[in-house]
Amino acid sequence: MNAEWFLVGGAWLFGLVLLMVVVLLAVMVVRAFVTATRGGEPYLLTPAATHHAPPPRSVARQILDQRLAHGRITLDEYQERLRVLGESSNV
Repeated sequence: MNAEWFLVGGAWLFGLVLLMVVVLLAVMVVRAFVTATRGGEPYLLTPAATHHAPPPRSVARQILDQRLAHGRITLDEYQERLRVLGESSNV
């Protein structure tokens, strides 16, 4: 009579708990594998902002870029003004 609880209602509860444990172990193994293959950083948890985005340019730099693009200043003038601003040229 002691095993009656298992046959009546405990079997599905035991199966559910066992399934949850197996899924949890599978998730842990996959995360460990992904972390190891991505150089220590979890691939899925890495924010997009950490992907080496170039720093935002100052307003003065944007104006200089536009003037150079439209031909209002020469390349030498552009580089000289960047030097005055303390920014490096990527041209």
